[in-house]
Amino acid sequence: MGTNGEQRSQSVRFDDMARSVSVRVDRPEEAGVARYVGLEHLDPDCLDISRWGSPADVEATKLLFEPGDVIYGRRRAYQRKLGVARFAGICSAHALVLRARSDVVLPQFLPFFMHTDQFHRRAIAVSVGSLSPTINWPTLAGQEFTIPTLDAQQRAVRVLEAVEDRRRGSSVCSPRRDFGRGRHSQRCSLRSIRTSSLEMQLSGSAAALQPAVERSTGEGNSHG
Repeated sequence: MGTNGEQRSQSVRFDDMARSVSVRVDRPEEAGVARYVGLEHLDPDCLDISRWGSPADVEATKLLFEPGDVIYGRRRAYQRKLGVARFAGICSAHALVLRARSDVVLPQFLPFFMHTDQFHRRAIAVSVGSLSPTINWPTLAGQEFTIPTLDAQQRAVRVLEAVEDRRRGSSVCSPRRDFGRGRHSQRCSLRSIRTSSLEMQLSGSAAALQPAVERSTGEGNSHG
């Protein structure tokens, strides 16, 4: 509850937040799309998908996704691989293709929530297997999470998207395919600052996230 009795959070099952879209493609080269996203193309703690392969270069069954879908690496969840598709394509069957249920969670908010420690701890806990722990959708679907109400989500999204916009506009974080290992690490670290700050929204206001905006873009540093 907020300071004025306003409800800020709710407890919901994950399958009330999102549905798993399982449109299987047995012949990738005939999928009618130009891009294939494997787990190797998803950068840890990064929302953007800036790398991909060709459907002609892969075999076996893949999953079809559409713009706006969340591609989540269900194998080795501790790697925190999750990206938002800005294009149609096919992806590895070792991923989940998730689509927000907009009556419970805003499509823009879902990927930010899935980058929180709350979600990742649960995802790791329900993974099965020792060599290559994997999440089964029915198990994840039944997990309950505490999330902000739709109004609170909207407030959080405004601030969190500001972080993304400023990050994309910075020289350090400009999208490029030839970035070095150090630049890659720095870019993802900035996103980690942004996603971890979302935890504050569950018990506070979106204004509490503003310091993260400044830290992630360097605006909080004094230059004399």
